Amino acid sequence: MSAYVLLARKAFRRNLQYRAAHMANNLGSMIFGLIYIAIWQAAARGGDAGPYDAQTLAWWVAFNQVMLWVAVFLPHGLGIPEAVRTGAVSLEMLRPLDYHLLVISRELGTVWYNLWFRTLPLALVFALAIGVYVPQNPATYPLLVCGIVLAVYIGLCQQYLVGISAFWTVESRWAWQLTNTLQIVLSGFMVPIDLLPAPFNHVARVLPFAPLHHDPASIYLELAGAEALLWPFFWAVALTLICRYLTAKARRKLEVQGG
Repeated sequence: MSAYVLLARKAFRRNLQYRAAHMANNLGSMIFGLIYIAIWQAAARGGDAGPYDAQTLAWWVAFNQVMLWVAVFLPHGLGIPEAVRTGAVSLEMLRPLDYHLLVISRELGTVWYNLWFRTLPLALVFALAIGVYVPQNPATYPLLVCGIVLAVYIGLCQQYLVGISAFWTVESRWAWQLTNTLQIVLSGFMVPIDLLPAPFNHVARVLPFAPLHHDPASIYLELAGAEALLWPFFWAVALTLICRYLTAKARRKLEVQGG
């Protein structure tokens, strides 16, 4: 395990070199977040949105905006397409390490960096702007931690699948763009899944995108309990099996484009 931990630490240190540039990203994310909050607060005052009143929607948007940096805004294919293009992937697969765990561990370092230098600063800004919702039930906190961990892992697995597609196609950017679109539209980021018209709300609820935003946000705002972890747990297991299967197939399919 020490090798995987070392990879995560190196990724974290590499990102430290670009802290100033990342502050510009934080500024943009903060502006968009405040705009979304204003839009939803205005919409909620104009009619019935079920359990989502103006203040709840403000907290919903703020929570999901900071979650973007640990569950959705991840490197294109976790760097796999670039490694395939340059031929570096052949050296990575020669290492006496599990390739799937190698990539996931390396990107966990980036997620850890994003948590401290992107998510937390944005959370502080939103807390000053709209206040902080404090869950009243002590059981909510461990459930929330589990929901966030599952969201991060599922987001990594989805990007891993985008990356591993580079073993079969020269261009994988289409898969990245499609995945990002589905993550934004069907995850509960733009609008709570409960508010989507039927049958889209039922379909979105069982897809592997709801665990990225809708489920952890519902737990945080105490709109759901432990049942909100069932689909995330299912998809974490299912995506792991799919990633492992495609990794095994990719080892026999590898065709280096450069290097």
